[in-house]
Amino acid sequence: MADPLSLLRQYNVNKKEIIERDNQIIFGEFSWPKNVKTNYLMWGSGKDGAPKEYYTLECLLFLLKNVTLSHPVYVRQAAAENIPVMRRPDRKDLLAYLNGETATSANIDKSAPLEIPTQVKRAPDESIESVAKKPRLEDMQVQRVKQQLAARLDAPKEASVTVDNIKSLSEAMSVEKIAAIKAKRLAKKRTTIKGHDDIGIGSDLRVMLDFDVDITKDIISRERQWRTRTTILQSTGKMFAKNIFAILQSIKAREEGRHRPPAATPIMTPRATPIKPVIP
Repeated sequence: MADPLSLLRQYNVNKKEIIERDNQIIFGEFSWPKNVKTNYLMWGSGKDGAPKEYYTLECLLFLLKNVTLSHPVYVRQAAAENIPVMRRPDRKDLLAYLNGETATSANIDKSAPLEIPTQVKRAPDESIESVAKKPRLEDMQVQRVKQQLAARLDAPKEASVTVDNIKSLSEAMSVEKIAAIKAKRLAKKRTTIKGHDDIGIGSDLRVMLDFDVDITKDIISRERQWRTRTTILQSTGKMFAKNIFAILQSIKAREEGRHRPPAATPIMTPRATPIKPVIP
């Protein structure tokens, strides 16, 4: 699944345009709100029991736009525009990641819940213009080329040259000589250019194949990887610690009770039975 941090890095490295419109930050066909949280941890958060805090997409984009400013000037300008400020210890590591100098960062929390992006709808004028720019082949022309190819494939093949299926043409030429001449003619025909019936087939076939390739490329370009193995295994904010810790505590108590030595049983000493006197 696409996440805002990786797309911001991709667009920044490839120098692609990032659009800000209606409190949304748009990357091609995906958009997120400006205040959406990325999975980049703030410095000092998530340690010693402190809750985890993440930088927003607006904060990271504002840093890239003002990367040439010194940190104090950047902080004052961000505060003036009411934008969260990047903490100084994170600046170097984050810029190295966003500029493509490093492949990943230790501050990226891969287990953080990610917000699903919104699909951006194309404007009607834009879609019509894009369709008009792409060369399209008439359906009749494609159908005609397919019919010609089918006719060529269904055409009967020439019979092999044998002595049995050749009759004598004249008394002066033997059957073997006629077969040799026909075999020579067929061998020469295979190496020569075909007749006028096949003229135009190559170009039409190429156009038809280009048409299919354009359609395939258009479909592939719209495909997006929605879920990966990592995102499927990630939790969307649900905490299982309470249930798991309860199970572990019960197992631990059971194991401790099993290995605990049994209590000592008190030894009972028999008492002497008093002898009753015999009365005469």
